[in-house]
Order: sequence, then C-alpha cells, then structure tokens
Amino acid sequence: MINKQNFYPAIIAILLSFNLIFAQNNSNDKSITKLFMNDAIDAFDVGFATVKQPLEFSQNDWLTFGSIVGGTATLFTIDKSIRKIALGNQTNLNNKIFNFDSFYGNGYTAIFTAGLYGIGLFSGSSKIRDLGLHASEAFIISGLVTGILKVMIGRRRPYAGNEHIFFKPFQFTNNDFQALPSGHTTVAFAVSTVMAQYLDNVYWKSFWYGAAGMVALSRIYHNQHWVSDVFLGAAVGYFVGNFVVGFNKKNNSKNSDVKVLPNLSVNRIGVQLSF
Repeated sequence: MINKQNFYPAIIAILLSFNLIFAQNNSNDKSITKLFMNDAIDAFDVGFATVKQPLEFSQNDWLTFGSIVGGTATLFTIDKSIRKIALGNQTNLNNKIFNFDSFYGNGYTAIFTAGLYGIGLFSGSSKIRDLGLHASEAFIISGLVTGILKVMIGRRRPYAGNEHIFFKPFQFTNNDFQALPSGHTTVAFAVSTVMAQYLDNVYWKSFWYGAAGMVALSRIYHNQHWVSDVFLGAAVGYFVGNFVVGFNKKNNSKNSDVKVLPNLSVNRIGVQLSF
C-alpha cells in the first residue's frame, strides 16, 4: 500500500532530487532553473485538473466509472477463492517470482521517476525530462488518490481476517484497514501507463504493463490484498496515468506558440521545449 512507510519517503526522495537542482544552480544554469520552475507549475496544473476532472465527466466517463465499481464489487465473489489459491502455492520458487512489489510500486519507483527527470533536465533531453516529469506526476497523484480512498473505504486486509467483506472507515494509522484499493498496484499501473505510452512498441508496452501486472499478483500472493483490491488499484492507476499523459499533450499543444528558445521549431521536440 501507499502509507507513511513507503509513500512519504518516496515524496521526500523526489523533493530531495529537486533540491539538488537548486543546490547546483549558478549563473550558467539559469535555463535549468527556469525549466524546473515551469515543470513545477505543470505538475500543479495536472494535479488541479485531476481534482476537478470528475466535474467534467461525460456520459461515457460515468459508464466507465460504473463499470469499474461494478467490476470491483463482482470480484468480491471470488476474493476468498483467489486468496486460497495464492496461499496454497507458497513455494521458494514462487517467492522469488512474485517479488515485484519489493522494488516496484513503492519508494523505489519514486526514486526512478525523479532520477529520470533529473537526467533529462541536466542532459538537455526534453523527451527524457518530460517522461520523468509525467511519471513523477502520475506517481504522486495516484498515490494521493489511493491514500484517500483507502481511508474512506477502510477495508480489512486479508492477513487481518478471513472475512473479505469487513469495513472500518477512517482508520488513518491502522494499516490493517487500508486494503481497498491496492496502493502498490495503483502506483505501478500509473507509472507503467506513462512509460508505456512513451514508445509505440509492443515489446516496450508489454514490459511495463507486465511489470505492473506482476506487482498486482505479488500483492495477492503476499496476502496483502484481495483480488478486488488490485483490480480497483490497476484501474485507478491506469486512468490517472492516461490522464496525465493526455493532459500534458493537450497543454503542450496549446502552448506551442510560446517561444522561449531561439531555435524553437514546430516539430514535436520544439513543442516540448516551449514554456
């Protein structure tokens, strides 16, 4: 899940990486600082747009929302069966296979996205910088959304009791009642969605979505979540990641006429560098 043991350190990691940008700043790095400030503004814009997005839902959006809620509720019927299968196949080999949640969907993912952003910023690669920025935005936003839902819903984790339909909302510090949705799964799918859309390559996309899927399976295998928890987490993560990518593409298109750099062109790279 995304709690103070893994989400807060992840945010601190991102902030520390940003702080390094200012610590290394001098008269020759003004353009880097300017890019960073514009990226920070972009991050706030994406966050604000995410908050108000439900107010702008179309009929199809509400149908999708209803389908996700309905799908989650339907999976309640097989939660205990899937848990029984997972617990009945605990082996040393499977322990190694289903270990993805140890390094993906947690604080390490934040370090990865922040590092990617830093590499792009200091190397002058707008593509890598944008990718790192959008992945970091997806991580933070999806983590916050999931954290709020966890506390509001208050579903008990499978290791805390055999009854899968047991809720105790607003347990802010009790991890046992923060199962729905799965935080690891949400973050993994949010970041993977951003990464997957970076290249139009089936192997690239399969890798990232496969990694996110393995995180979801790992959470079930480790008895941390019911299958319905990871389903909802995957849905939230995917749509947050997709929204972040779509918002930034639309925002870049609107600002394509703002020429900060003298060598701005009308191609895609030029648009990414316009602020």
